[in-house]
Amino acid sequence: MLKRFLYMGIAALSLSSCSKNLDIPPVDQISNDQYWKTGSDLNSYVLQFYTAFPTFRNQSGFHGNIGMDAYNGSDHQIQNIPVTQMNGTRTATASGGRWNWASIRAVNIFFENYQKVNEPAANIAQYVGEAHFFKAWFYFEKVRFFGDVPWYTNSMLANDAHLYDARTPRTQVVDSILYHLDQAIAKLSLLKDVPGGNNRLSKEAALIFKTRVALFEGSWQKYHAGTPFATSGANPSKYFQAAVDAAKELMTPGKYKVGIYNTGKPASDYNALFNSTNLSSNTEVTLWCKFDKSQSTFSHNFQQYITSGTNGLSATRELILNYLKKDGTPYDYDGTAATVKGSAFLTKIGTDCDPRLSQVIWIPGQTMWDNSAGKVLFVKPSLEKSGENKNYTGFQMNKGVDPKDPTAGGALGFSTACETGAVVFRYAEALLNYAEAQAELGGAIDYASSIDKLRARAGMPNFAAQADASRSKYADFGYTLSNELYEIRRERAVELACEGFRFDDWRRWRAHNLFKGKRPTGFPYLASEYAAGLVVPTDASGLVDPFKTSMASGYNFNVGRDYLDNIPTNEITLNPKLTPNPGW
Repeated sequence: MLKRFLYMGIAALSLSSCSKNLDIPPVDQISNDQYWKTGSDLNSYVLQFYTAFPTFRNQSGFHGNIGMDAYNGSDHQIQNIPVTQMNGTRTATASGGRWNWASIRAVNIFFENYQKVNEPAANIAQYVGEAHFFKAWFYFEKVRFFGDVPWYTNSMLANDAHLYDARTPRTQVVDSILYHLDQAIAKLSLLKDVPGGNNRLSKEAALIFKTRVALFEGSWQKYHAGTPFATSGANPSKYFQAAVDAAKELMTPGKYKVGIYNTGKPASDYNALFNSTNLSSNTEVTLWCKFDKSQSTFSHNFQQYITSGTNGLSATRELILNYLKKDGTPYDYDGTAATVKGSAFLTKIGTDCDPRLSQVIWIPGQTMWDNSAGKVLFVKPSLEKSGENKNYTGFQMNKGVDPKDPTAGGALGFSTACETGAVVFRYAEALLNYAEAQAELGGAIDYASSIDKLRARAGMPNFAAQADASRSKYADFGYTLSNELYEIRRERAVELACEGFRFDDWRRWRAHNLFKGKRPTGFPYLASEYAAGLVVPTDASGLVDPFKTSMASGYNFNVGRDYLDNIPTNEITLNPKLTPNPGW
């Protein structure tokens, strides 16, 4: 049972609350006094929270995390229409949405009751550690989208005065999140000892998440300083240092079960992290979600849509421009595009550039599927198709493809029989967070222990801080950085491409300049490759320009408003202390 926890999504109690009030008592299937008796009760209770992790089953579309940068909004991955947050066309939420406190309330119920269990502390430490982790996880979600939020320490009933608390400054909330992560790290088992292995939370996973939280807040406070989105008196360096310290702890020789997956196959090792049905022995993956089609709905459609379809998602030229030549120097994409067009352009860059590129987008000649449906090679992007099979930029995604999967190419029809595992935490993120936080602190940067390991897997040279004459085309953040930080951000874009990180990255960097007043573009279109009469919008340089008509003036991002969501208007009516976010 424990080894299957993440896809089982067990909930011991049925708990619910109104989106604002946090005041409805739990609707228990057994009474609260009857429940908290054994360590098994605690185990069952915390397992309900694992369904909060992003996987193929609880994210928009069929691509899971591999599509979230498009659905949330980024310059590197798009869906078929402009994202409203990036385009400044959001409307205020009246109620509900992300302002839902049921999960935080449920965690607080755990903390109010777990000590009733009469077992040695060592026997229940894993479950207590998981509760600390999930309180941090759920609160970080609130901070990411709302900034300042009330900090609740108990479950509260209808008459509790704390229901009408004001918002707590986000730095205080983040400090509390880091406290809970420290408690989680102290109590969770080491990955080598935890029941269920990397299908269950461990010290390693909590340390990776701590680097993420700390880097996010340090960056947010540094780059939003002087705007309404910053916190008065914040100290970004404190958070950068916390990220560095957590990463260094994770690097302690022999203490933790972590590493970079590298079998010496640069053309496939990177993709193996995302196309496998079993990641239990992969030391880079500290937490993943297992799927099993024999367990009713615990499977998905990913391989079908990464092969025979697109789910309407496309990578952009703005992502592709980040990939270096195989010798580690900048590549002249525009110079190449001037003479090499269409699918030949894809072949050229797939041959010349970082091998991770051809493990993120389809290159002509790659096998799309090879199973009971036959064997089919990729020829050209599906610009001519429609709906969920259409590609919009010429850069058609293949990250995570397994041509041998029985569902690839739609071999089983519209079937939810795919069992490709979903990565939740991997060590590579901690190494990138470590290098970036070190650079932000201004000290020496340990590339040998961080980015160089990622480049080695891809068969790329070691990290080098270098100038790039084309930087303004893909890294125009609206301010100047050191060459080191530019290149660290480049490496992050490449290694974490289309994994859902870019949405948070541009927001924490206050980098709306990447896309405001601009349109995403694609590859150099070659009309002769497609049927006569096909209309594909292109710009003056002949690059595919998918939003040329629908967004003629480029993204109209609302700089003074859209870095945060609005607090639902009815919540502010109920509690006037919940002041609106800037611009709402």
